[in-house]
Amino acid sequence: MNDTHASSPLSSPATRNNAPVDVIIIGGGVIGCWTAHYLIERGATVRIVERDTIGSGASFGNCGYISPSHVMPLCVPGAVAHTMPQILTGRGAVSMAMRLDPTLWKWMLQFSRQCFDKPKTRAAIARHELLRTSISLYRDFVRDHQLDCQWQDAGLVMVHRGQRTFEEFQKTADELASVYDVHATRLDRDQLLQQEPALRDSVAGGWFFAGDAHLHPGQLMQKLRSRLDAAKCEIVEGTEVTGLNVDGGEITSISTNQGTMRAKQYLIASGAESPRFAKPLGCKIPIIPGKGFSMTFSEVEGAPRVPMIFEDTHVAVTPWGEQFRVGSTMRFAGYDRSVNAARMQRILDDAQSYLHTPLPKTPEAPWAGWRPMVYDDVPCLDRAPKVANAYVAAGHGMVGISAATGTGKLMAQLMVGENPHIDPAPYSLTRF
Repeated sequence: MNDTHASSPLSSPATRNNAPVDVIIIGGGVIGCWTAHYLIERGATVRIVERDTIGSGASFGNCGYISPSHVMPLCVPGAVAHTMPQILTGRGAVSMAMRLDPTLWKWMLQFSRQCFDKPKTRAAIARHELLRTSISLYRDFVRDHQLDCQWQDAGLVMVHRGQRTFEEFQKTADELASVYDVHATRLDRDQLLQQEPALRDSVAGGWFFAGDAHLHPGQLMQKLRSRLDAAKCEIVEGTEVTGLNVDGGEITSISTNQGTMRAKQYLIASGAESPRFAKPLGCKIPIIPGKGFSMTFSEVEGAPRVPMIFEDTHVAVTPWGEQFRVGSTMRFAGYDRSVNAARMQRILDDAQSYLHTPLPKTPEAPWAGWRPMVYDDVPCLDRAPKVANAYVAAGHGMVGISAATGTGKLMAQLMVGENPHIDPAPYSLTRF
């Protein structure tokens, strides 16, 4: 089954695009589309304006995890000391294109200031609320609408090759269970190999999160787009938003390469590119792109049965029926989508070092895209403080698809004046 995007003819700017709607959403990724869904449920008319095609960015190339286990943020005590050698050598899971970039270095400084217990706990609480509610909403939606996106409640295994890191995770597992009611089962080497025969016997063990699930992100976006079409959501693809026109503390219209568009309210859901709208909104959106890579294969005999993250290299693998995806790394290289062959080969080699199943030498769908990274690893979900009819939903880092339903419902509730299902305060733009 191929990773393809559903598409439809672009709306004509002379007919539909200039007609005002209740809400214009800038960005057609998983966050924008789920928000559109929940807005339409509440009776709003919605237009999604997408520069490329629906779901063509980070929503497409990820590994499809729906992971309430991903409570802990990247900014934990010791993170800087652990990742700095990787950054300097350029060979680890985290790397950086060394260049003069004041925005990047300021972000890194702010990140280092979050790597303490109190900021970590604040972030974990905020992430937990979104992830907990999101998987419940996903399960309800998949069940009620028979959504065919290869949803599987197969769990997720964190695999450790080193005995020390495997044992050290016990402290995190205990905290997740006691504070967040997120439970992991310890699997010693023999137990892990029995559960996942595709692994080499050089592993030390793993931690199995039975409450996690996964789906096929490309198929999710296809099906979600089809539902939005059926619900009369206006989807305008191939359209660049070139400016926000603000007057009197409100957006009066947006300028695009297909003309001016107007709505009562506006949502910025453009992922890693959201900061370019910060100045007209009069706020800070401290997001930088963290470049991720993935590759997809078909018909890999003896592929893993369950999704796994190889903790020593942070390579992730996901099986989907006849397909198998490998993804990894965080590279701070600015707004660069190029697919580096050497880095892709390194990811493939890292995956192969854990798996005795032979992987094809050439992937069918090499991909690179931008994760929207905030330095405290908590998304920005709020109304713009100085622009009354503008909202931001961006900065989900590596949990965008996992937290998308909870985010979409929260943003729709905020925009229509409904009591939110979770406390929106931790995601406020005023924290910066």
